[in-house]
Amino acid sequence: TLVVDPLSKYRIVAHTVPPVEIDSVTSVPGKHTIVGIAAGQGDLLLKFEGLSDYRSLKCIVRKSGELNTLFVQDFNTTMRYLIGKYDLEVLCLPRLYINDVDISQSKTTTVQVPNPGIATIISNSPGYGSVYVEENNTLKWIYNLNADNIRESLVMLPGKYRVIYRAKNAREAKYTVEKTFRITSGSSQTINLN
Repeated sequence: TLVVDPLSKYRIVAHTVPPVEIDSVTSVPGKHTIVGIAAGQGDLLLKFEGLSDYRSLKCIVRKSGELNTLFVQDFNTTMRYLIGKYDLEVLCLPRLYINDVDISQSKTTTVQVPNPGIATIISNSPGYGSVYVEENNTLKWIYNLNADNIRESLVMLPGKYRVIYRAKNAREAKYTVEKTFRITSGSSQTINLN
């Protein structure tokens, strides 16, 4: 209960995720004014399947069909949101998109991602390379290798991948190396580009 000047109009903001506000609220002098705000909420729990090699995995939460970021939530945490549908973008490799996650009144919605595997990519000399995921007979870029390293380890979702690499001192396309590999949950793969 707040004591306010009845001659003024007020804007009330409920700091929910996303926020809800009511504008031009007035009160009657000498009477108790009750202001209702439609702010039904439910919880979103983000978690892994068992133990995971992810260190600090995060997820971008957006209202369904919108581009504005509402919140960046850590995995293995629970956050309260207004009821409705939300789109999730899990910041893993490759990015994982989960659309139309339904948050219901006073309920916990659990979203679980598969455990990753580890790909260790080794070459004889520094060079230029990228990692692609193979989906529906097409390659989709997901990561550029560090051009100054000869060894790089990546935590990746299960799937079929391809790495394409060329050493810095190789000046022709015929020296390009292409390797296909598969990552499964909890496994470790070594991809030798020599």
